[in-house]
Amino acid sequence: MCNLSELIEERALERGRAEGIVESSIEFGLPKNEILERLQSKLNIPLNTAQEYFELYGKSV
Repeated sequence: MCNLSELIEERALERGRAEGIVESSIEFGLPKNEILERLQSKLNIPLNTAQEYFELYGKSV
């Protein structure tokens, strides 16, 4: 069974990877739909989570 600190660490790592994917994809000029697909495939997350990451990290670029 995972403990709370492991879950927090996993979530933080996922967020960091998502930030990197979004920022680099925007810098390379990829359209939003391709960025969402990359997030889903690289992080194995559902579309709604990918959209949340895009909204969170896409504005900082």
